[in-house]
Amino acid sequence: MKHTKNIAAALLALLAASSVMTACGGSGDTGAGVVTDAVTGGADSTVETSADTAELTDLQIRQSIPDNLPEVDYGGREFRIACSEEYNFHNEFWVEEQNGDQCNDAVYQRNEKIESRFNTKISIVSQGATDREATPKFLNKIAMAGDDAAELCAYVNYMAYIPIGQRSCLDWTEVPNVDLTQPWHNKHANDGATVNGKLFAICSDLSISSMTYTYAIFFNTRLTSNYDMEPEYLYDLVRSGDWTIDKFIGLTKDLYVDTNGNGSKDETDTYGFGYMICNTGDVWLTAFNQPLTVVKDDGSLEITFMSEKTESALTKMRDYQENSLGFCEYEQLYSEETYFAGGTVAFAPLRFSAAFTALREMEDNYSILPYPKWDTAQEIYFTNADDKFQVFSIPTTAPDPEYIGTIFEAMSAESYRSVYPTYYDVALKGKYSSDPTTAEMIDLIMSGRKFEFSFQFGKDHFLRMPYLFRDLLLTPSLKIASKWATVEKHVNKTRDKFYALFEDQ
Repeated sequence: MKHTKNIAAALLALLAASSVMTACGGSGDTGAGVVTDAVTGGADSTVETSADTAELTDLQIRQSIPDNLPEVDYGGREFRIACSEEYNFHNEFWVEEQNGDQCNDAVYQRNEKIESRFNTKISIVSQGATDREATPKFLNKIAMAGDDAAELCAYVNYMAYIPIGQRSCLDWTEVPNVDLTQPWHNKHANDGATVNGKLFAICSDLSISSMTYTYAIFFNTRLTSNYDMEPEYLYDLVRSGDWTIDKFIGLTKDLYVDTNGNGSKDETDTYGFGYMICNTGDVWLTAFNQPLTVVKDDGSLEITFMSEKTESALTKMRDYQENSLGFCEYEQLYSEETYFAGGTVAFAPLRFSAAFTALREMEDNYSILPYPKWDTAQEIYFTNADDKFQVFSIPTTAPDPEYIGTIFEAMSAESYRSVYPTYYDVALKGKYSSDPTTAEMIDLIMSGRKFEFSFQFGKDHFLRMPYLFRDLLLTPSLKIASKWATVEKHVNKTRDKFYALFEDQ
């Protein structure tokens, strides 16, 4: 079990029971000991590890971390979140009632808890379900007119350039009561998006889609076991740091069965690994810790796409895809979800959301691993996400940033404590709260979500740079140097315009 040094005085009450997790199929009796040395205080309060705290599960530790927010009565004030109903995005923030679905009810109970605690009322300002630009444009409209129409705006990540480009967003680093060091804020993503000390589109665990759209490597335990790859062997590769792209290629490149017996490879045969080269292909460079952009010490952004590692990665992945019997390139978007569910591919890069859709009726058992690292020298397992996950901005004309920061922080924290674990348990059939190994793998994947900042401006300033590696994998004849020369010329041309967006207004 992991130890913790950041548990505040609220620990005892939180460990006794979590009403949300009990209602949503949580871990039940965990046998936690009694903590007697909790110290009250602010954000720096600590609890030294003791025999009792050493018995805490990861889930208990998660539920016990305090948000350190002031207790304020907002007199029934409304907290309005503007968002799209596309893909049921609005259900991440508000549901009408409990209906017996554990994930739905976890969201409902989170909101009920926050509303009771702060005497506020959470609501949705719907922007329809067809136009992904609707909410960013609504944010621009609010900021321009000074309207008090919503406290918070949620929109898909790759549309961030629309409100940021119009200087419509407050800087999250200056919003009261938002503590970016807390675990419910995605540090990798937010640090990478903080340019010149300013963060305009934040990623927190209030965005359930930033979890459900995260990519990981799912594996079929029946197929892998048939090839002497028992789950514990694969988990040990991850733990030891040996889960690298070379190891992964070695395990999958020859794993092939001509299932239909027609003597030729087709999508109905059984493979070691398969996917459609689209959003899944965008993840490789992130997994290999080859960033497209880097925030330098002076706060400016450096374009780092083109490197020796990028060229080596492209050569390696092209060779794997073109010369491995065990690799299959599928034709339809997200078709890897269908084939994995059908038991015809041993490993597949899937969004976590697949567990709630395509894999719901899957007959074979499956488990989950992080994307492989580039090599053993790389310390962290990183991953990216489908770029449609939601981020948040506050209009520059918001009359009360302190109120917005308080409720946003509280909702993000409670999502981390109760909503995310519920989703994990439902997706993996109760294993998150009952199986320490599953919890270990999930936490490892989610802690490595390094959402590349350039996706927020890829269409406007970076000429599809976030999708360039995908494009190069799709077209083996395309030369990386000549393609990059075109992109680099465009980026250099728009560089001054881009940096101006992050200057003091």
